[in-house]
Amino acid sequence: MWFVDALSSGIAGMILHAGPVAKAVMAILFFFSTVSWSIIFFKIRQYRRLEREGTNILPLLEGADSLKKLATGFRSMRDSPYYRLLFLIYRERGVVSKENPGHERKETLDAETRIRFAIQEENERLERYLSFLATTANTAPFVGLFGTVWGIMDSFREIGIRGTTSLAVVAPGISEALIATAFGLATAIPAVIGYNYLLGRSRRISTRLENFATYVLALSEK
Repeated sequence: MWFVDALSSGIAGMILHAGPVAKAVMAILFFFSTVSWSIIFFKIRQYRRLEREGTNILPLLEGADSLKKLATGFRSMRDSPYYRLLFLIYRERGVVSKENPGHERKETLDAETRIRFAIQEENERLERYLSFLATTANTAPFVGLFGTVWGIMDSFREIGIRGTTSLAVVAPGISEALIATAFGLATAIPAVIGYNYLLGRSRRISTRLENFATYVLALSEK
């Protein structure tokens, strides 16, 4: 059938007729590509939700004149990093004694330190899994290069065995080499673009979180 002929003569056919090493390289690159695209789509959804939450928070910040009133408006956002920071600040500020000024100063410093650590933890959550994209971007071209080198070595081996340099002898190994390179680049390029794009969005959200924490800290002193 024409479909079988097209499959055997196209890229799929080259993969099917490739050697075990070339197939292993393709499998590794396919794994990296699949996980990278999954991370990209997951982080885009996550960042979109956080950006929407940041936009919805503005009216709450403008209408709140006390920390308690602001905390009331966040009841529907319990899974949000904004809520976690707000709850932490509300809890830390709530344990400060107003009767002992020296004790209050000590607790205030400790609270600010814990809040700073909490912001760092939220930033780590934002950038979670991005390191895999960076690893894919740096590793995939070399994995493809390994397949390329192996394909060329296989071509020279066939030349030595058959004692001829005809295209029929050289072409299979060269095709394995080229397709490995193509797969490596096809895996690495989206990972590079996705990493840089997501890192930029992550840093913008991180800046919003830090500004939010600064505003809530100032509001808690009123």
